[in-house]
Amino acid sequence: MTNSKLPTTTLILFFLSFLSFSQNRILQFQNIAYENGVTDYRINNILQDKDGYLWFGTRLGIYRYNGQTTKTYHLLKEHFETNDIFQDSHGRIWAATTGGLYIFNSEKDDFEIWQSNNTNINKALASNVLSVTEVNNKLWCSSVSGTIISLSYENNKAQIEHLLTSGNETNNNGFATDIIQDKGGTIWISTSWGRIIKYKDSKFSPTKFNQTKNNSPITTIAMDQDNNLWIATNGNGLFKYNVHNDATRHYTASENINSKSITNNIILSLCVDKDNNLWAGTDGGGLNLYLSETDGFTSFQQNNYSRLPISDNSVLSIHQGNDNIIWIGTVHGGVNFFKNNSTILNIPPSEVHFNQKDTQGSQVLEASNGDIWFTAGRNGLRRYRPKTGEVFVFIDNPKDDSDLSGNNVLSLFEDGQNRIWIGTLVGGLNVYDTRQEKFLQAEQRYNSKAIFGIEKDDHDNIWVGSNAGIKIYNTNLQVLKTRSVTTEPNLNSDVITCLYKDVKGDMWVGTSLGLNVFTKNGLKKYNSIKNDATTLSGNRILSIAEDEDLSLLIGTYGFGLNRYRRNTDSFERIGKNQGLNATIISGLFLDDDKNIWCSTNLGLSKIKPDNSIENYGFMDGIQAFQGGSATINKEGTIFMGGPHGLSYFKASDLKPDNSVVPKVFFTSISVLSKNGPQEISFGTKPQEQLIIRPEDQLFSVNFSSSNYWSPKKNIYRYKLEGLNKDWQTIGNQQVLTFSNLKPGEYTLKVSAAKNMTSDHGSISAINITVLPSFWQKTWVKILCILSILGLVLLFLKWRISSISKQRQKLQELVTTKTEEVKKQQDQVYQSRIALLNAEKENQKLSQKKLRNELNFKTEELTNYTLRTIHKNHLLTEIKDNLIVETKEDVPKKKNLKKIVNLIDDSLMLDTDWENFYNLFNQIHTTFIKNLKSYCPKLSDREVRLCALIKLNFNSQHIATLFGISLSSVKVARHRLRKKLNISENQSFEDFFENLN
Repeated sequence: MTNSKLPTTTLILFFLSFLSFSQNRILQFQNIAYENGVTDYRINNILQDKDGYLWFGTRLGIYRYNGQTTKTYHLLKEHFETNDIFQDSHGRIWAATTGGLYIFNSEKDDFEIWQSNNTNINKALASNVLSVTEVNNKLWCSSVSGTIISLSYENNKAQIEHLLTSGNETNNNGFATDIIQDKGGTIWISTSWGRIIKYKDSKFSPTKFNQTKNNSPITTIAMDQDNNLWIATNGNGLFKYNVHNDATRHYTASENINSKSITNNIILSLCVDKDNNLWAGTDGGGLNLYLSETDGFTSFQQNNYSRLPISDNSVLSIHQGNDNIIWIGTVHGGVNFFKNNSTILNIPPSEVHFNQKDTQGSQVLEASNGDIWFTAGRNGLRRYRPKTGEVFVFIDNPKDDSDLSGNNVLSLFEDGQNRIWIGTLVGGLNVYDTRQEKFLQAEQRYNSKAIFGIEKDDHDNIWVGSNAGIKIYNTNLQVLKTRSVTTEPNLNSDVITCLYKDVKGDMWVGTSLGLNVFTKNGLKKYNSIKNDATTLSGNRILSIAEDEDLSLLIGTYGFGLNRYRRNTDSFERIGKNQGLNATIISGLFLDDDKNIWCSTNLGLSKIKPDNSIENYGFMDGIQAFQGGSATINKEGTIFMGGPHGLSYFKASDLKPDNSVVPKVFFTSISVLSKNGPQEISFGTKPQEQLIIRPEDQLFSVNFSSSNYWSPKKNIYRYKLEGLNKDWQTIGNQQVLTFSNLKPGEYTLKVSAAKNMTSDHGSISAINITVLPSFWQKTWVKILCILSILGLVLLFLKWRISSISKQRQKLQELVTTKTEEVKKQQDQVYQSRIALLNAEKENQKLSQKKLRNELNFKTEELTNYTLRTIHKNHLLTEIKDNLIVETKEDVPKKKNLKKIVNLIDDSLMLDTDWENFYNLFNQIHTTFIKNLKSYCPKLSDREVRLCALIKLNFNSQHIATLFGISLSSVKVARHRLRKKLNISENQSFEDFFENLN
C-alpha cells in the first residue's frame, strides 16, 4: 500500500549506556547578595540566631540581615576577618576573628572585643581565633597560637578556666582547627596537622583515627546521629570515623564523572542537619550530600539546566537554620539557602540528549516491561530502562522511512501486544513494536495530524484522535471506522484533544469545543454554559481520568478542573476557590492512596480523598508542564520530563512544607514629625518602649519574619491594644502606619496568621506611649476647666445683671410700643373702615352703572320693539289703503304715492330681527343658547316668541309684531308650552328662570 507523505522522515537511533547512571537530587537554591545589602560575596560563616536574625561573617565585617535590611558591623581593624560566629545558650553572639574574640553588645548594638583580666590569655586571644563553641556551659575557643581556651562567662565577667596546648603532639607549631562535643559529653578536637584529639574525664588523648597517617590539615569536623565523626581535610578528601568501633572510611574524588564519589578532595565545610544528612562543601566541587543507601555522594553544582542552581562551587560554610532551611556561604556567590525536603531524583538533560532550548514538557509512558518512554519536546522520543540505565534516542531522519516520523511527539500509548503507539504533530501516527524493535506501518498513518489522544476500547480497537476527527484501528493496524462531525453531527469538534475509556466501556472524547461520550445508546455532548455552574467550566478539554467513586475528572485549558457526577449528570468545578492554584490541567492520574494528581501549568497539584489540595511548584523541584504531563508507574513512582531532564520520585514522599510558624520581629520605626522624618533601627535587643511626642504627626512600624524561604507567602495579623481588641489580617504587608492616636498607653502586637488562637508563640509586641501636647496634659486640662468654670460664673453673674436691666428697659419699651401699636391699630382700623366704605360705594356705583346699562339696553330694546310695532301699524294701514285703492277703477296717483312713502318709512327687513337678537344677547347672554340646547327642534319664530315672552311683552304686542291675531298668539303660546314640556301650573317666566 502506497501512502503520500509530507517531508520524508527517517530514524536515527542512538544507544546510550549508563550502567552507573547519574541521578541527581533536585534542590532549588535562593541567593542573598549585593542587592540585599550584603556587599561582600565571600561568606566565611553563617549563623541564624534564636530570634531568626541572620549573621554573615565576611572579610568586611559582620552583616546582620532581617529579611528587609542589612546592617554592617565593622571590626576593630579593617583587615580583621571573621572565622566563626556562635550563639551560646544564653543568647550571646560570639565572633572568632583574625583579630581576637568579639562579643555582641545588644545595648550598644555593636561588637566589642572580649578581654579577660589575664594578660597572657589576652595575648593568646589577640591572635587569630579560629573557632568558638560551648561545652558544658563554658565557652571553648582555639587560636593559631596553639592554645585551647575555656572561658566561663557570668554576670558579664569572664575568667580563664583552662589553658590547654597541644604539647603532647610532635608538631608544636600546629593548632586546633575545630572543636565539637558529642551527645555523651566527649569533646573532639581537630588539628592542623591531620590528627583528632578527644577530651574526656578531664584528660586529652589521641584517637585511633591518627593511625590512618593522614597528613593533610583537617579543616572541620561534624558528628552525626550514628556516632560517626566526619573529618574534612584540605586535600585528602573526607573521612568517616566511628567513635564506638574506630572503623574508618575514606572518601576521595574520582575522575569518573558518573561515580558516586565526592567531587573534590578539598573539603571546606561540613554540616549534619536535623535529619542526619551530611552536607559537605568543597573547593570547586560544589555542595555534596552523602547518601547512606549507596555509601556515595550526590552533588549540587552550577549548571545550565536547573532553574535555581547554587551560585558558586566553592562552599566555605554550611549552617542548619530554622524552618528546615540550610544556609550556604560561598567564595564568590554570596549566601545561598535551600529547603532540605528534596525527595526528587533527576537525570540531567545532557544524559538523555534533551535540547534545553526547547521548553516543551514531556509526555511520559511506562511500558508493561518497565521501560519509560518520554517525549523530548521537538527533538524526538526517548526510551529509558531504569534497571540498566540505558537510554535509546529516537529522532526523525528525513532520509529513512522506517524510523520515527515526526520529531514533535504529542501522545503515547501501549496496546495489548506491547506496541507503542506514537502520535505526532505533523508526522502522523507511528507504531513501534518492542518485540521486533522496529516501526510498523499503520493504514492512513500520515492522514492524521496533531494526534493528542490514543485509547483502546473494549474490543481491543485503538482510537486515534487528531485534528481530523477519530480513526479506529484494529489489531492489524487497519482503519475500521472514521468518526467526525460529518458522520457524527453531535460531535463537538473534529479537533480531538484527549480520549479516555471509563470502567463501563464508554469512550470519553475531549475536543477543542467541548466534551463528548460514546455510549451504547449513542453519542452525548457536554458544553460550558455561561452562568450555569453545573456545566463544564470551559470547552477546551485537555485531560480525562476516573476517580475511585466512578466520577469523571475533566481537565481544561484555562478553566481548571471539573468533576462529572453520573447520578446527577452534572459537573462540579474545582478551581482557586477550592485551593487549586492552576487553571491549565494537562494531565490526570490517581495513586495507590486514592490521591488525584494534576499536571498543571504551575507544577503538580494533589487532591486528597478529603478534597484538600496540595500544590507543588518549581520551589519544590516540580517543573511547570508546558505541553506535557506526568505519569505514575505500578510502584507509585511519578515520572515527569522536560528541558531539565527526566525527574522521578515516590508519590508518597512528596509532602507539603509544614513549616513552623515563623518568628516575627520588628526591624525599624519611621516617625514623621514637624522637624522632618526620623528612622529608628532595631537591634537584636527588642525595643520595649516607643515614645510618640506631640510634634510627631505619624509613625510607621516595619517588621519581618524568620521565613526567608517564601516571604511573599507570609500572612501577618496585628492588633493595637488600647485601640482595638481584635486581630486584623493585613496579608503580606510588612509595615503599619498610625496617626492621630489619642494620648495614652498602647501595645502593638504582630504575629503570623497561623498563630492567632492565643497570645503565645511567635508574637512580637512593642509598647507605645503617645505623649500629650501641652493642651492635652491633665493639669492643663484641669486648669483650663477651672478657668472656664470661673469665666462661666462671672459671665452668668454679669448676664443675670444684664438681663435684669434689659428686662426693665424691655418693660418700658413694651409699654411704649404697646401704646404705639394701639394707635397704629386704631389708624389701621379706621383706614380699613374707610377702605370698606369706599369699596361699598364703588360697588354701589358699579351696580348703579350696570343697572343703568341694563335699563338703557332694555329701553333701547323696548323702543326698538315699539318702533317695530309702529311700523307694523303703518304696514297694516298701507294694507288697508291698498285694499281701498284696489276697489277703485282707476287708482289715484296721489294715493299710490302716499302708500309708497308709507312703505319706505315703515318697511321692516329680516336684519331688524338680527339687530334685535344682538341687543337681546347683550342682556340675556346665554338664554337663546340654553334654549336651543334644551330643545333643538324650536323654529326661529318660536325662538323669537320665547325672547318676547322673556321681555314680558303682552299678547297684543306679540300679535302686532308677528302680524297675527290674539287668538293666533294664544295658539302659538299653547304649542310652545307643549314643545318645551312646560306644565300647566308653571309659568313661562319660571321655566325660563330655571333654564338659565
